[in-house]
Amino acid sequence: MKLGLVTTGGTIGSRKVDGVIKLSSAATDQIASIVGADAVYDKVAIHSERIEFSDLAEVRRVIADALKSDHDGLIVTHGTDTLAFTSAYLAYAFCDTEIPIVMCSADLPLTERDSNGFDVLQSAKTFLPHSAPGVYVIYKNPGFTPTVHHAARLLPAHLHEHMYFSIGGDCVFNDTGLMHGMDFDIEGHKVLCISPYVGLDYSSFNLDGYSAVVQSAYHSGTVNSADFNRFAAAHPDIPMYMTAGRKKYDGQVFVKNVIQCHGITQAALYIKLHIGLKNNVKDLTAFVHKNACGEIVTDKY
Repeated sequence: MKLGLVTTGGTIGSRKVDGVIKLSSAATDQIASIVGADAVYDKVAIHSERIEFSDLAEVRRVIADALKSDHDGLIVTHGTDTLAFTSAYLAYAFCDTEIPIVMCSADLPLTERDSNGFDVLQSAKTFLPHSAPGVYVIYKNPGFTPTVHHAARLLPAHLHEHMYFSIGGDCVFNDTGLMHGMDFDIEGHKVLCISPYVGLDYSSFNLDGYSAVVQSAYHSGTVNSADFNRFAAAHPDIPMYMTAGRKKYDGQVFVKNVIQCHGITQAALYIKLHIGLKNNVKDLTAFVHKNACGEIVTDKY
């Protein structure tokens, strides 16, 4: 199997020097050796907490260049902090990929004895020859075997634990054609993400210049509906998309510019909105409610 390796930095592409995680070309060489890469594309090197939309676009261009070669699969290494956002972005950008693309991250540099990076990379190497085309993430939670995730269903890791989970229970990747012909240089619009917490004061948000809002919910799919509704009513021209999980509020609970979105993660919805806004999609709500690659889980929500 001809395997291409795209490195972007992150902990998996670093070494610990005097207690500090620093990006390292030696880590790239080690990864290439572990997976048996036939070609290495290492134009991007960044700690993932620093990633901006311009960096996402550059990663996309590097992968697009790699896909022009005769590879049977690609491994893309990435940091853990923003993995859910980049994986969703790449899932949309490469909906029509003809080969499998697997993203890999690690909790510690590969030179650290307890790093899960070796297991992750070996699993990717094993997975690729038998995988259908699509974009996936492989990660190993502490105490578990490595897991394959649909790239647009990944949930961000919790602050206090190096653990990744995804929604849906499977990783079937299905290109519907929704993203064909889209411009993925998604800078230029502002989307505000709001997470609920006790004492949330919506009046503290200044929405000047924002095109949309993504409101996530508590684990039960609920929010302080009265406060959120007043906030939405005060900004009737700004669509507010709520990731409500399984919870389905009655349609009369919210004002018209609140749109409930079920079966999609906040990260996948956020990136999808940016793509729609960049491409001047006329019916943004219809766009986000359509599946692009299996990111919306319909059978459980």
